[in-house]
Amino acid sequence: MSNLSPNSVQIVEGDITLTKRLGSNAWQARYKIGNKWMRLTTGHDDLDKAKKAAKDAYLRAKFREEEGLPIVNKRFDAVARLTKNKLIAALAANEGKVIYKDYITAIDRYLIPFFGNYDISSLNYSLIKQFAEWRDKKLGRKTKASTINTHNTTLNRVFEEGLMYGYLVKSQIPLLQNKGLKSERRPNFTLDEYKQLGRYMRHWINVGKEGKSTEMRYLLRDYVHILANTGMRHGTEAYGIKWKHLSWHMNEGTRVLMISVDGKTGQRELVARHSAIRYLQRIHSRANDLKHLSFEEVIKLGINEYVFRLADGTKTINLAHTFTALLKSADLLIDRRTDTNRSLYSLRHTYATFALLYNKTPIFDLEMQMGTSVEMIRKHYSHLTTRSVAKQLAGGVQRKR
Repeated sequence: MSNLSPNSVQIVEGDITLTKRLGSNAWQARYKIGNKWMRLTTGHDDLDKAKKAAKDAYLRAKFREEEGLPIVNKRFDAVARLTKNKLIAALAANEGKVIYKDYITAIDRYLIPFFGNYDISSLNYSLIKQFAEWRDKKLGRKTKASTINTHNTTLNRVFEEGLMYGYLVKSQIPLLQNKGLKSERRPNFTLDEYKQLGRYMRHWINVGKEGKSTEMRYLLRDYVHILANTGMRHGTEAYGIKWKHLSWHMNEGTRVLMISVDGKTGQRELVARHSAIRYLQRIHSRANDLKHLSFEEVIKLGINEYVFRLADGTKTINLAHTFTALLKSADLLIDRRTDTNRSLYSLRHTYATFALLYNKTPIFDLEMQMGTSVEMIRKHYSHLTTRSVAKQLAGGVQRKR
């Protein structure tokens, strides 16, 4: 192993090397992800701050690698110019098609001027729609179908270039052929996305600032899982829950946790999935004023304190903002099926989706649990109800032929 220069420091068991170059005040970081070396400037001349910035970047890159996401972000204009240069080279070698000239024009006059400053991995339906409106204004008329097809083909070539260099993954490429109609489906998480979020939150907590910031992250992680395992409404119902609203109930020999909520549709009692108990226990274990009591005692005594609090008893209302920042960091903000931004309310929709799809919960039971009407469930989750009974509708198990 080569000796480190006097201006170099290693952290994270030698996985990250920090170096201060001659003539530069800021520390530079170098680390390896897979077989690719990554280099970046921390933006800090203070070593402690530089260490934290480098470690944050390293953990994010490791997570993205594990999840099959692009490690490096790249602006659209840079990838578009690579695409343009290939088109020009093909024309010069008489290997290109005449239409390539139109692709080059599309890149120069439309795609780079509008998308240039965005990361190529961030283009979505909403941005494509804005581009279409901007293009109409630029042309002074409704864009012809032939022009739209040319632009879409050019966009796809840029996306292909980005895929080749690893600047985005296939799932991040938006569908370009659409009529601009939005689905009535509500944004939720698939099972894989929910698991991805859970894994990411473990990394995310470790890179938070010490103190209230880290406490907020711990609380949000448990809040997320509790919403997803109860179906209660964020804010209107969840924020009002006190420990006295929790109670045990025996049902056919099984002890279940009941939670009384009061919100949009009045007061009702819902059943918490068994897994939600663990997250409530974690919140209790961090409450300084309740640590002297066991979890069972807190419920039995009906403690008149809010559940969702920080360790010192502070009741926060900033979880929604923190959750949005979390989703952006985890690349999970946009639900690609609805092309809308997710929020804490998406966890309620996730609960309904899982209940219908995996637990085969009858709609009428879900109505009581979630405090909503059968009509609303059918309207927003009808695409799932037939799936949940697909086997029965198909006539049971298919016979071998």
